[in-house]
Amino acid sequence: MLKGKKKQQFQASPKDLAALATYLDGYAALSLVDPERIRKIIKRNSEDRYVEEVWKEIGSDVHDISALPSSSEDIMKLSRRIGILKPLSLFLPIGLFIAYLALEAIGLTRDLGQSGALAFLAAFIGVYLIGFSSYIVMNRLLTRKVKAYYEQHMGEVSKQRHRIKLANQRLIDRLAMNIRARKSDPGKYKFLLLHSDYGNISVLHEDKNSVYTVTVKGKSSIVGRKEERQEE
Repeated sequence: MLKGKKKQQFQASPKDLAALATYLDGYAALSLVDPERIRKIIKRNSEDRYVEEVWKEIGSDVHDISALPSSSEDIMKLSRRIGILKPLSLFLPIGLFIAYLALEAIGLTRDLGQSGALAFLAAFIGVYLIGFSSYIVMNRLLTRKVKAYYEQHMGEVSKQRHRIKLANQRLIDRLAMNIRARKSDPGKYKFLLLHSDYGNISVLHEDKNSVYTVTVKGKSSIVGRKEERQEE
């Protein structure tokens, strides 16, 4: 009994709820973060029954959306190449540097002379720049391919996106309720959204990419709608 009561009284961190609202809205807009970030927030706040219930409803939807690009052979091939290139771009220059130190330790660098040492240094810098720039270019290419793939297959995850967006509204309401219960300033918990049509939010700023900086209004959108009907 006591455990059950404690679980009902637990309130998720407003900071975590705000981050969760941002991440889930990204999934609703097909602009994804690593789903592991979402799982970590859920795990930290699993005693909040609202968070737990929402995740039970949409956890599989988040998985379906994040797993969609894995059905593309081109994307998976490019992803594997990047997975190989990333450690190479880091460790190959380090290997060259260690090789130079080893040659210097046994005295072979003296035979190279100053021009040889400079050539070795240039090779070290060149390998690093080529590896790093190749990783950046391929990573950007992967991002574009994933975005295009989502656009082509948007209809396959339309139901999942809709459910996530509805669930995210409930989390935003939960955030507002928590902030009100703590008597905190909603301005302390600004977060980012790609949709501005949620209830119970105040839009503070919109950037050139239509990313909205928002806060909650500090009260449930359900209460807000009831008040609007009463005024009418």
